[in-house]
Amino acid sequence: MSNIIKEVYTLKKEGEFYTTEILGQNYGFRKWNWGEKSEASNAATQMDQISGFINYDSLKFNLKLITSTVYKRSDDKFVPFTEEEFKALDAQLGERLFQITQKLNLVSQVEAQNL
Repeated sequence: MSNIIKEVYTLKKEGEFYTTEILGQNYGFRKWNWGEKSEASNAATQMDQISGFINYDSLKFNLKLITSTVYKRSDDKFVPFTEEEFKALDAQLGERLFQITQKLNLVSQVEAQNL
């Protein structure tokens, strides 16, 4: 029998952000708009000129999602992560933040309250 640890984060609405605490630090998440999502999709998609196949760069898309929607609290305000800052995070923390913003941007507002 394996032990599975499931972490549940409750997001609290604060202005334009959904906030939660992870490992003693407060983070803000926001839903991205259609334009941001379209720009990320466009930047992550390229056509191979030889084969005609579409290549999709999920790292580029995910970094755009993260830098557009995940914020750290600094003093009394939320500031966005840069790509370099996010890449330098502890892997487990980065994965938690990514999973939360991924779910927030793929589920309804009611479901987002209980991630």
